[in-house]
Amino acid sequence: MTTPVRTSTPRLTDVLDATALADALAAGHVRVQRHPEHPLSIYNYTEACTYGQFWTPVTTTCRGLIVDDRTEMVLARPFAKFFNHDQPGAPTLRIDAPVTVTDKADGSLGILYPDPEGGFAVATRGSFASTQAEHATAVLRNRYPDFAPPAGLTVLVEIVYPANRIVLDYGGLDDLVLLGAVEIASGRTHGPEAVSDWPGPVVDQLDHATFAEALAAPPRDNREGLVVHCRETDQRVKIKYADYLRLHRLVTGLTARSVWDVLVNGGDLAALVEPLPDEFHTWVREVVATLTATVEERVVEIETAYQEIVAALPEGWTRREFAQAVHQHPDRGQLFLRLDGKDVRPLLWQRVRPAPEWTPYSSTSRPDPTPTRP
Repeated sequence: MTTPVRTSTPRLTDVLDATALADALAAGHVRVQRHPEHPLSIYNYTEACTYGQFWTPVTTTCRGLIVDDRTEMVLARPFAKFFNHDQPGAPTLRIDAPVTVTDKADGSLGILYPDPEGGFAVATRGSFASTQAEHATAVLRNRYPDFAPPAGLTVLVEIVYPANRIVLDYGGLDDLVLLGAVEIASGRTHGPEAVSDWPGPVVDQLDHATFAEALAAPPRDNREGLVVHCRETDQRVKIKYADYLRLHRLVTGLTARSVWDVLVNGGDLAALVEPLPDEFHTWVREVVATLTATVEERVVEIETAYQEIVAALPEGWTRREFAQAVHQHPDRGQLFLRLDGKDVRPLLWQRVRPAPEWTPYSSTSRPDPTPTRP
């Protein structure tokens, strides 16, 4: 028996704990973007949240949550953040759990919301006015002008068009592919069957009846993976294909060296990680931790060597005597930097520059991203 959809419109504080939301905003784990023309706001988790893995009920829910600023009513509620089946944060599903399995489309998430001027528009996860949102809104209004979401539901689509290609080639497809819907009041999620009158394309549904069948299913060509929805618990997980991840890495140019380059040049590591599939986040953090630990270990070793050399010099020693003492020392350059009161880390970071071939999903084993001892 299907549970009826609650059509009442909740306030933001009915969906999220007000204190926890304020804390997430203050910590930079959630940001708010205002609509350029209307009193609407969209709440979305940030790059810092993604990189730091600060997943909470608030940050996972803020994945394109749209609110009327005047009334604080929630107008649109997308799927909460969900993870690859083997990632931290993913729910533990029973292997024999009955599931619905759909294709993992490779585009941009589109969130339908009511336009204050009438009709509906499409936002992306963090923006009312992104290129993808504007393109999707035009498609919706020009191609499906009479469509309206069922009462109480937020309709979710994948925005696919040639200029928005991520990895997979969908040919000339330029459309909104129905993914499913979410009850705004309760957060309960549904597949495409909840939007029976959708006039456009619908995401493919596969015949895997249990979680075990989905895990055992062979990869399909030119596909990203699967989305598994456990109907008993209303939980979702992804199953990503290794070949898709390999192609995504090639497209984005993700290597240990590209991570090193951001660190050395003061770039925004969170911005590098944010658009990447979740599966790469742990690998990037491992690269950062390994490189940082290697540099800091060398800092300690150089300081120890410096103190031992200075202790052995005669009282009132000169720079010339110091030079004689370190003449054949393998860390001569770093020791002179220390003598002059300069930070040795910039030089050490240059010397831990990884080889370009070290990449995630480039082989069956992930090599240590640290090169020969600096």
